Amino acid sequence: MAELVPFLLSRGYAPNERAPSERELAERFRASRTQVREALSVLETLRLIERRPKSGVYMTVESASIEALRLFTEIGVPLPGDEGGQAAEVRRIQELEAIRLACRRHRDEDIDALRRCLADWEDAFDDPARIAELDRVFHSGIVRATQNTVLLRLVNVFYLMTERRRAVYFGNLARQQQSLREHMEILDALVARDEERAVRLLEAHMSGADSYWQDLVARV
Repeated sequence: MAELVPFLLSRGYAPNERAPSERELAERFRASRTQVREALSVLETLRLIERRPKSGVYMTVESASIEALRLFTEIGVPLPGDEGGQAAEVRRIQELEAIRLACRRHRDEDIDALRRCLADWEDAFDDPARIAELDRVFHSGIVRATQNTVLLRLVNVFYLMTERRRAVYFGNLARQQQSLREHMEILDALVARDEERAVRLLEAHMSGADSYWQDLVARV
């Protein structure tokens, strides 16, 4: 499937355009019809394709599920159109609302987990991969403090989608240290249940990271 998805997407099929048949795909990838059928079943579940009886396989990327966006990231396929930017926008909306809810609903164990995360952060400087994971743990911990498991699952998908780029971002020690300071301030506002300050700090924190990526892309 890691080869099948890039192949289908790179061909530039229009929405609802017919794709190669199971037989043609099996021949191209030197796989059995059963293997291709299983791979197509997964893609259909993710709403990347639709198999129409006695008609064929049709592309439906425009209605792809959130899980499909994560799959694109894992196998190195760019998100269609401006969906990368749109995904970042959705994540921002979710997290800003999440921290409001977390200020109202957080429990002692939620705060303890966030404090442990930041303590581990101080011991992980110069390990970009570890810092990137702790960044995910911290932000997911805020969402966990909303006591809304559906929201947590949605946000976790977006963090899995940005795993590689966060490792790049935290390759710089100064950014590791600055992010820790910002996280500490956010946590202080959360503990105080100060919604407006928590939102303001989180928005500034996320805007700083977004600005880094926008500047980097502009220089390429």
